[in-house]
Amino acid sequence: MMNKNKLHVTHGGLLILFVLAACTPAVAQHASGLGGSFNDPAGGMITKTIVDRMARRRLERRRVTVPASTGVASASTDAAVRFRSTGTQLKTREVANAIDAGNAQLFTILTTILQEYEKGARAAGHPNDLALALSFFFAANASIYHDAGQPADLPMIELRDTIAEALVDGKALNGVTDRQKQEMYETLVIFTGFALATYQEGKQGGNTETVRVSQQLAGQNLLALGLSPDKITFTDQGLSIETESGAAIATTTQPVTEPTKPQDVAPASIHAGKLVMEFEGNEVRALQTYGGKRIRVNGTVNSIEVQKNGLIVLTFHSPAGGYAQTQCYFNKSQSSRLAQLEGGQEAIVEGTVRGIGGGIGGKGFVVLEDCIVP
Repeated sequence: MMNKNKLHVTHGGLLILFVLAACTPAVAQHASGLGGSFNDPAGGMITKTIVDRMARRRLERRRVTVPASTGVASASTDAAVRFRSTGTQLKTREVANAIDAGNAQLFTILTTILQEYEKGARAAGHPNDLALALSFFFAANASIYHDAGQPADLPMIELRDTIAEALVDGKALNGVTDRQKQEMYETLVIFTGFALATYQEGKQGGNTETVRVSQQLAGQNLLALGLSPDKITFTDQGLSIETESGAAIATTTQPVTEPTKPQDVAPASIHAGKLVMEFEGNEVRALQTYGGKRIRVNGTVNSIEVQKNGLIVLTFHSPAGGYAQTQCYFNKSQSSRLAQLEGGQEAIVEGTVRGIGGGIGGKGFVVLEDCIVP
């Protein structure tokens, strides 16, 4: 079993507190890079398959028909989610350079995070296992974000088996190479491990600000995969992902191959928090990607207000606190649709992206104009 000394990040001799304090803001800025390993058809299918399986199990539990899990995956399933390692770390240097090039201590921290995780994975009998890395990602980030403490090992192993079975049943790993699996695995572990190390430091030192930053990191990790952290929880009963509104995940799988007319193609969809991250991380690239385009944004409604000029403004909550919000502007014709929404509710909005501006420093809101509730 992966005890906490093996699974989680050790602190001795790393000057980890100093490096965390210096580099956490930069990690937060680059956390969207975690999604880079999943923003392709293979990564999108993996995420969607897991979310769909968790949603189905949630419904089955409500109907009291879900069978008891044996907690043991078959040998063929285990083989499918494992990869043959290249023998070297593929992502550590890349991630470290993206965050703070030349920072030797940061590189050492990230290397150690991966090494310590791998020790725990081997001790648990699941080396080079993408399903376990995904379980660690979901369980740890959800627990940190909701300040629920470090996730227990047994439920995490049970979640790993559920994820492994889902990936195999859904054929989500068909065509995914060993190298792709290793890159996904390392990216998940590095970003999750950094958030967990920050959380551990905050809790052990009684520093509420450090804990808050770790929650911010965990929220951004989940958002990087198009997931709403407000809708994900992990307890001793397992992982729960709320998807009833259909807005909890912005799917990145391939579009259907059936030909469609241009006017029939739905605008691309993205979580409001992830849209903010795109603009804060690289405004030039975000404007090239989204500027002037019609998109659909999903997320948790923060407020709906009527301005003096008659326009209605819906503001989405940014789950990772401390970052800009997404604001959507509607004319009066949308009043009846907006009257059905309220703060704290999940919603989908369609609008034209203007860019980021307003608020403190002129970077307080990502603005969408001519919005509708589809």
